[in-house]
Amino acid sequence: MSVPVFHDVVRQAVEEALSAQRVLRKLSAQKRKTFSLDLTLIALSCRCAWLVDVAAIPDPQHVYADLLRILRPIHYIFNGVEHIFEPCSHQSFFVNTTEIQSGFATSDVAFVLLRQDPELLAGPPPDVLDALNGLSSTLLLPPDLPPRTTIPVAGVLLGYPVAYVPQSAEPSATFLAQAQLDVYACSVHSPGWEVPHTLLKFSCPAALAAAHPARLGSARILAELTARFEPRIKELGLRMIVEHTTEIVNRVAL
Repeated sequence: MSVPVFHDVVRQAVEEALSAQRVLRKLSAQKRKTFSLDLTLIALSCRCAWLVDVAAIPDPQHVYADLLRILRPIHYIFNGVEHIFEPCSHQSFFVNTTEIQSGFATSDVAFVLLRQDPELLAGPPPDVLDALNGLSSTLLLPPDLPPRTTIPVAGVLLGYPVAYVPQSAEPSATFLAQAQLDVYACSVHSPGWEVPHTLLKFSCPAALAAAHPARLGSARILAELTARFEPRIKELGLRMIVEHTTEIVNRVAL
């Protein structure tokens, strides 16, 4: 079987497994398609982790464990996929265990402290580094991590070159209101797809990028995204599209 066809075979297997589960078959056809493609990209080592943002389901720990139990006998690549649950925010991640256990290159990530004037930190906060190291060895997140830790950990997991570190612990806190942002989006595309599929999307305060062009300038970020994701995506016969825009939003959801 040729490599360009293989990702579609894997995606179809995930779609069928979603339809086989009572809870997940209730998702719309479009959401099942998006879910299956994101999970396929994790299984095929295109990225380290995917945050499940297309579905909010009851008892995700059991439902997603059952989903993986269905998929693993179908193809061995699903042996390298695990579900990680973040209990404070009730968020679910599917992760590639090989990528997780190889550790995190936090030197490639710019950590930005969100305060009235955002600040580029010298490196990852100690609590973030501890959580990432623990995750690499146990594939678990502690149950009591505050947002100041979980939000940048999620940024690293998802492959963002910029990870936000909120200064406020308030869940309702507003961040980067009316700030000009550099917004980056990575998509993948195949000739058989109607539209590109968004792989990841993140932002960086434009003023901070202007102050630190060697670290946060658009040329640096675009080159880093291309170097990180494009080789594996091309191996699978897919095309990567990287876009940079500038936007002003009412607030940034973390």
